[in-house]
Amino acid sequence: MFGTKTKRALALGGASAALVGAGMLAATPALASTMVVAWKHADVHAGPALHERVVSYVNNGYSYDGQCWLEGDLVNDGGISNRNWVRLQLNSGGIGYVSAVYLKGNDKGNVPNHC
Repeated sequence: MFGTKTKRALALGGASAALVGAGMLAATPALASTMVVAWKHADVHAGPALHERVVSYVNNGYSYDGQCWLEGDLVNDGGISNRNWVRLQLNSGGIGYVSAVYLKGNDKGNVPNHC
């Protein structure tokens, strides 16, 4: 029914469509970051747990680039208890996690995106 050239063209066309589809998936935009503000000096950890290595700090009144939030260790401070941690983009490159207890706003530091 189809000649060799037609079969080859259909196969190549299918491969092109698959590549275009893969390109569309790769082009999906990343979640938007949210500026978060610390209300107190606090450690930024390598992961959402108190035993994780301290990689940086947040300082009272300063803004930081919050990428998303997730649950981790329970943190209690200043009468606030919370398991939510916010992933921050560090100025030095890389990422770190700060408990949302130390951020102004809601229980997720006003970060809408879940990691």
